[in-house]
Amino acid sequence: MQCASGPAFVLLVCVTALAVTWGAAAPAQIPASQASQLSTHLSSHLSNQASNHYTPGSQRKALASAETLLQGGEFDAAEVAFRQAFESVRADQGLFHEAQLPVLDRLLAINLARRDWDQFNYYLDYHRALSERIYQNQQVRYAEALETGADWHQSAALAMTDEHRTWHLIRARNLLWQAVSSLEQRPGHQAGLSPLLYRIAVLHYYLTTEASLRGLTSLEVRTDQPVRVSGWSMSGSEAERRSYAIGQELLERIHRQHTSDGEDNHALAHIDTLLGDWQLLFGKDALARGYYRKAYQALRADPSATQLIESLFGNTVVLPAPYFATPAGGNSLLSAMNTSEGIVRPQLTDDFFTEDHPYEFDQTSP
Repeated sequence: MQCASGPAFVLLVCVTALAVTWGAAAPAQIPASQASQLSTHLSSHLSNQASNHYTPGSQRKALASAETLLQGGEFDAAEVAFRQAFESVRADQGLFHEAQLPVLDRLLAINLARRDWDQFNYYLDYHRALSERIYQNQQVRYAEALETGADWHQSAALAMTDEHRTWHLIRARNLLWQAVSSLEQRPGHQAGLSPLLYRIAVLHYYLTTEASLRGLTSLEVRTDQPVRVSGWSMSGSEAERRSYAIGQELLERIHRQHTSDGEDNHALAHIDTLLGDWQLLFGKDALARGYYRKAYQALRADPSATQLIESLFGNTVVLPAPYFATPAGGNSLLSAMNTSEGIVRPQLTDDFFTEDHPYEFDQTSP
């Protein structure tokens, strides 16, 4: 009888089969030397198998050690450690378990720091496919995972200066649109749409500043890969007009949403301020003045709005401004990407809206 080497359970079957065969041939038991040899082989095999996987406790220690390596800038060693932990999680908890996602985030961080874009894009594609598989029936969790993917694309865009930067911005915008579509399936989570819509609007602004240098090509709609393909193109001015119109519609949609939800005048004035910012970003000073006036006057009529007035109009705010109190991640990325050449929101006072006040805005950096 022939018995091939293999996993432990195959070895056990072989041992049993050999025992039966030998038992039929003679009443004597397996010779002691052979039994010892088989036992040693089995123990060695099981030991090797165990060494390839972590227990839950050792997994945590391995991840902590890998994180220490990452924070210390030892990227090569950190990647090896995180990849081992990643494979261990997959082996122990399943190929489609969400415990993989935090480890994937660390592998993305490593390859972003190393500027290894092939590996970064590979893990990002895997992150998206895994999230879709895990959360396909959980719209809110899926929207959160899509927003995380958008954050990674924006982080990559921050590190780039070539056309791949544009591609990552487009991918971020597209993922945010998918997150919006996911949340729209859950009426009870409509409030979560507004920050996403604002991020999309701001990404349209950034894409305008990118595309204005060379025109917007079919890269935007015809490929998911960071390469240029032949097709239609749009001049910088046409791209700017389109981005302005899309952002305006999105901000107005946010305003309508907050109005229908019965929000107080603080929230509505804040959105009017963002609408004023949008006009200012595109050089429409007179329209900006109207939105700022509306917001300022509504808040001045409310004694409890003093602190908000100071926050919106008493300090220098470089545009695009953050959206309310959106969690860190999206806002910090958008702020870091600022390419508005120091356009700032005006610091307003009561006399700003008098008829003899000039319409010009101070657009210099502080």
